[in-house]
Parts: sequence; structure tokens; C-alpha cells
Amino acid sequence: MLVTRTCGLLFILSAFALFSCNPQDKIEIEKSVSAFDIKQGEASVLQSNQHFIKSYKASDTTEIAQSFTTNAKIMVANQSPIEGRKDIEHFFSEMMKSGVSDIKLNTIKIWGDSSILVEEGSYQLLNKKGIQTDKGAYISLWQQESGNWKIYHDMWMTSVPKSVIKIPDSSLIKH
Repeated sequence: MLVTRTCGLLFILSAFALFSCNPQDKIEIEKSVSAFDIKQGEASVLQSNQHFIKSYKASDTTEIAQSFTTNAKIMVANQSPIEGRKDIEHFFSEMMKSGVSDIKLNTIKIWGDSSILVEEGSYQLLNKKGIQTDKGAYISLWQQESGNWKIYHDMWMTSVPKSVIKIPDSSLIKH
């Protein structure tokens, strides 16, 4: 009997919470969801990726770091997370010094909403001779900062066996 009363009370409270939302709040939620255009978000991410690659080829690590939010984090295999623009700039500078002269990105899918976009893709790293030194998959989380979509978290993993690739030393992490 107590279980029946408790279940009934929980049902009533749940129904009350569900239907007590202010109609104006429902309209605002629906507007914000419908106002977001995923195609526009996708275009922004793809354009930002092209700018990132152009900046990398130009060895402009300051501009590369601007592709990331101020509190961004990069997480790659065999290293501690790299956090903040200063350390991200240093990370890419060291990556260039290690011989990676070109990055190729292939976006597979982008999804999300007005608060966050998720990009799934594959990458290739090439040396100065155009020879692939690494390849793998990535997931990037994008957030808006100052009206622009920027990388908030970037995670990638190699698909090349560890015995084949040279794992950079810890100098890539912190300076």
C-alpha cells in the first residue's frame, strides 16, 4: 500500500514538474532551437579548419592558437593534456620543429546545437617531403567565443602502431 501511494505521489509530482513550465519559457526554448542553423555551424567549422591549416603552413603559431578558445584543451595519446592558448601555441611550435610541415583534415560529420558543435574527422601529418608521418581520427568540440566558433576541446588518436611512429618527448607538452 505504501509503495502504491509513493508511486502515485511520484507520478503526480513528475506530471506537475513536466507541465508547470511557463508557456513563454517553452516558446523561448523552441525559438532558440529552431533559430540555430546547423549548416551555418558546419560552414563556420570548415572555414575555421581551412584557416587553421593555412596558419600551420605559414608557421603562424599565434594565429593557430587563436583557433582555440581561451580555456581550450588538447588531448593526444601518450601526453598530458595541453591547456590554454599559450601552451597550445608552444605545442604546435614544437610539432613544427619536429618536422611536421603539413596537416590534412577530413571532416566526416558535424552535429550539435547553438551551445556546442561536435566535429568527427580523420587527419594526416606530413613531413617536408610530403611523406605521411602519422594518421588517425579526431573529435573536436567547438564553442562560440566572441561570436566565432572556436575549438574548445580537441582529441585525436593515431591509427599507426606505436612501434612505427616516433613518440615526441615531453618537450611538446610544457615549456
